[in-house]
Amino acid sequence: MASVPVSHLILFIASLVIAAGVVGTITTGVDRVSAAVDDAGLDATEQLRTDVTVISDPNAGVYNASGDENVTLLIKNTGTYRLAPDGSGLDVMFDGQFVRPDATTGELLSAGEGAAWSRGDVLQLTINVSEIEGYETLEPGTDHRVYLTINGDEELFQFRTEAN
Repeated sequence: MASVPVSHLILFIASLVIAAGVVGTITTGVDRVSAAVDDAGLDATEQLRTDVTVISDPNAGVYNASGDENVTLLIKNTGTYRLAPDGSGLDVMFDGQFVRPDATTGELLSAGEGAAWSRGDVLQLTINVSEIEGYETLEPGTDHRVYLTINGDEELFQFRTEAN
């Protein structure tokens, strides 16, 4: 008769061990989901706060304006997120081709040196066309597209080179 309570005790202890394992697994899973939600929330906040607008006039001659075969764009930070003052966070596509960061230069026009690219500040972005594969210069009277992305914000700028 003494064997019945011992077997019940063994089953009870085994069920407690299994229950503790299940609770531990669920707790770990909940912690991982919680951390992922926090990270996604921070990323979403950064994306929502980032907004830039190309304010260059496509009819004003953005190509070769300084005589050095470059495309020069004026980009205004219209969001609340402070960006790198040299435009280093921008990803640039020119006519569907990725432009390497070393083929672009950015200079803040409306802020002091070393300052962040804050709301309302304007960045002058210069794209060295000869650094883009397949281009030495742009043919007169041709259409071109510059696609910019930064922190999930996307801008498209289209222009036509001036005809001779």
